[in-house]
Amino acid sequence: MSPRTIYSGLAFALALVSASASAGSASASHAAACIAALKASEADLAESVKAGEPREPVLLKVVRSGIAIIGTQYLAGVPEAEARELLKAAERDFQALPPVAAQERQAACLDEGEALFAHASSIERSLITSAAQRRIRRLTAPT
Repeated sequence: MSPRTIYSGLAFALALVSASASAGSASASHAAACIAALKASEADLAESVKAGEPREPVLLKVVRSGIAIIGTQYLAGVPEAEARELLKAAERDFQALPPVAAQERQAACLDEGEALFAHASSIERSLITSAAQRRIRRLTAPT
């Protein structure tokens, strides 16, 4: 499955995240910084799960948080091309952070995403969780 297909599927599912769930909605660059931080955490956790560690519940929270944050930007109308460029820059910036700052950003972004998820309707939470579970299956599939 191509990244474009994945992004499009997530964007569709996240279109249902309510605008009210994005109280204090982050700017697109802040959202990209959070997605970059969560993706780094997601990659480490996925490797742990592949190695047999019981980390899938934590991985689910991280992936779900990222999807909720992406949804706020989708609803804000951020064009996909712009979002991709912002994410590339944010990933480079995240890699340059000192380890303590990186961990602090990951924790703050996880909290932010979980708050968005908590304020979503039950249907929205179900869609976000389903999308997250699909992503986890892809991340943890044998390579």
